[in-house]
Amino acid sequence: MFVARFRSAALLAVSILLFLFPLVVKAQQAPVPIRGTVQDPTGGLVIGARVRLQKPGVASVATATTGAEGRFAIPAVPFGTYTLTVEATGFEVLNRQLTVSAALQNLSLTLRVASVQQTVTVSAPTGYAAVSAETGTKMDLPLMETPMGIQVIGRQVLNDQQTVNLIDALVNVSGVTPTNDSFGTSDSFSVRGFDGAALLYQDGARMDEYSDSGIPQDMANVESVEVVKGPESVLFGQGEPGGLVNVITKKPRTDRFDSFSQQLGPHRFYRSVSDSNLPLIGDKLLGRLVLDWTDAHSFRNFGFTRELNAYPSLAWNLSQRVELVLRTSNERGGLLLDPGIPFQSPQTGVLNQRIIAITGPAKVPISSNFIDYSTNNGSGWQYDIRPEMKIHLSEGTDLRIQYKHFYTTANPNPPTTETYFGDASVPGTPDGSLNRFGFTETYFHHRTNQVTSDVPVRFKFAGVENKMLLGFDFSKDYGAYDYNGGCPQTINIYAPVYNQPIDYSSNCFLYGYGWNTLGYLAYGAYFQDFLTFPHHLFAMAGVRQNWALSFENYFAPNAPANNTAVHDRPANPRAGLLWQPIEKISLYSNYSSNYGDSGPLVTVGAQKFLPPQSADQVEFGVKSEWLGKKLTASAAVYRIIKHNVPAPDPKNPLVTIAIGTARTEGVELDVAGQITPDLRVIASYSNLQDLVTSDTNCNDPNNSNCSGIPSQQGLPFDGIAHVTGSLWATWQPHQGALRGLTVGGGLNGHSAEHYFQFTSLPVFTNNPTACQAYPADPTQCTSGFEDDRVPNASQVNLMAAWRHTWGRKQISAQLNIRNLLNNYSFSSLGYEGALPNTPFQIMPQLEFKF
Repeated sequence: MFVARFRSAALLAVSILLFLFPLVVKAQQAPVPIRGTVQDPTGGLVIGARVRLQKPGVASVATATTGAEGRFAIPAVPFGTYTLTVEATGFEVLNRQLTVSAALQNLSLTLRVASVQQTVTVSAPTGYAAVSAETGTKMDLPLMETPMGIQVIGRQVLNDQQTVNLIDALVNVSGVTPTNDSFGTSDSFSVRGFDGAALLYQDGARMDEYSDSGIPQDMANVESVEVVKGPESVLFGQGEPGGLVNVITKKPRTDRFDSFSQQLGPHRFYRSVSDSNLPLIGDKLLGRLVLDWTDAHSFRNFGFTRELNAYPSLAWNLSQRVELVLRTSNERGGLLLDPGIPFQSPQTGVLNQRIIAITGPAKVPISSNFIDYSTNNGSGWQYDIRPEMKIHLSEGTDLRIQYKHFYTTANPNPPTTETYFGDASVPGTPDGSLNRFGFTETYFHHRTNQVTSDVPVRFKFAGVENKMLLGFDFSKDYGAYDYNGGCPQTINIYAPVYNQPIDYSSNCFLYGYGWNTLGYLAYGAYFQDFLTFPHHLFAMAGVRQNWALSFENYFAPNAPANNTAVHDRPANPRAGLLWQPIEKISLYSNYSSNYGDSGPLVTVGAQKFLPPQSADQVEFGVKSEWLGKKLTASAAVYRIIKHNVPAPDPKNPLVTIAIGTARTEGVELDVAGQITPDLRVIASYSNLQDLVTSDTNCNDPNNSNCSGIPSQQGLPFDGIAHVTGSLWATWQPHQGALRGLTVGGGLNGHSAEHYFQFTSLPVFTNNPTACQAYPADPTQCTSGFEDDRVPNASQVNLMAAWRHTWGRKQISAQLNIRNLLNNYSFSSLGYEGALPNTPFQIMPQLEFKF
């Protein structure tokens, strides 16, 4: 039945395309949109620039003004040849001949600074404030008219903070915190309390870093980062209800430039980035190539990262109606998997009915790493190709088709991955023993194919403006790997001896060879409409129908092969309402639902999938724009309830179970933009409360030993900070002797985090499986949860930069200091251990642009 339905859907999609094909090739010359950016010679975006199109002897055909991101848009321009004029205070007038034969989406216009004899006020480059975004709605809509929470981190913020990894960028957004899903090998984060499990989007295409990739997002090819708060299943299908993170990558532009930057840092950190943009055939065919080479060691023992990544892209106006953007990537690299600092068990009695111990990271140097340095050396290769076509059907109607093919494979050499098994021995034990376990892997590969097709339609009916979206998407994912368990020797955390022989024999409790093939097949159809009513009232409505098949063919040691699959067909609605009583203020509310996957495979006893997850959110918020849209601020309150929540089995963290229902609720504040022509700021604050509201493994919340598993009901989530905050500001004078200088700084931090593990006391160092069975002998062991904790964390960061420009050339030198006070703190924690924050670090950078 599934195959028949898929064939029917495919035939329907082909029929629609065949019907639309004559419209695509029909040689009508309907007006087309022109969009672009205006920047100064330093690359800063110019606010309030006046853009005008003229024909010889004719008055202005159309005009526009750049907004807070330096962007302008002229919605409908007839084909022909024009003079494009750009004027801005403090800059010379720019005149340019422009031939319009197709839609122009990425015009980049650079202004020259006016002569020094003139007394001028130059608009400061911005990029901190965003006035529109596309991710949350798949249409470029003003944020002040969109009834949902969306935050944008622009390229200017990334440059000023000299951001190397995505997690450092996300600290600028309220409600987003780092997590420890995969030993630091992917971009692990939570949004509004729900762990995204390294689920990331690139230009709207899904990237499951947790299962697909061992290489985190490369920030060298990132233009901006958009964070959408709350469930997004209506447009993106399976996901987490807290929200999603979409990375917008760099695309070809119409101007010619080349740039090269070199970053240095402690612990032999070297990073070289080049970015070359070349118009190949006027404005019709544009090319861009970004290269990034990184060779970096770490403040953590044995830690390293080595990558060589290439990102070529093309933008091609195939005809008067058809535009094509082709993005590709080729990434090769290796890094060390890092479990962090292990926890150390105190010898304590029962604290309450369920919490029997409170532990913290072992008191060892921040550089300490207790895996063998001959293991955990991950090395991989991955590539993707992502063509995207836009076909202009008629005024207000387009057809967009996006395809993604992705492949990744790993080269396990050596093939062993180690992590910790439990805590280091209790204080007072002479040797500080730490048990470990490991797995070997001889092959790993993963492949995905995705197709998204949608039709945005704009029209007016009965005085109501409609921005409608009809879409269909398809995704297929397949992966395979093998494994064998091993037992490394116990290590002394106070006097470690590394690279002792690892036991791969049947004496190891994890012994056995196995293999696994897994994946999913999902497709869905969605409808969305944004309506603009009189009196500044805006409404949003949408619904999606999903079809999904998840499968896993699992062979466990000493057990037969087991084939499992689950079919999910949920429907997801959402709706929102926004009222703009005055131009500077918008009030909104929304309801949205979420569809999650069916959870990882249970690997003890009969193999099966967990029940599909679902969630609902209610949100109320206010947005505002000030100082001519140069400064934005927003606040929101929300509640999310999620069902069939998966969590590690308290008796075995390698197994996942469904614990029931969980809830998060909180308040968020975000501010970004320009306070004065010289001062920019971005700040965030979040206070959320999370709770497991019901645990299906324990119907009686007063019975801590229900069903053989202590209840998690009433406990907060693992690894989530209740309070997070950030503040960053830069001062860049644009007049006088200090012109060209930028100084800035800020701080960020989060409250304490917890991780609850099933445990028994005392822990027997000579037998790692002692007291793991439940129920345990009460005369020897006490069973319950161990509360692993990391304390509050904060960092103070600074920067200074100097830029000099002559003509089209620019040189800049920048210095960033991270963790100025050298606080010993932790960014995240998991059942293995806690990942420390970077200690005091100085990072200089030199960049040339010509």
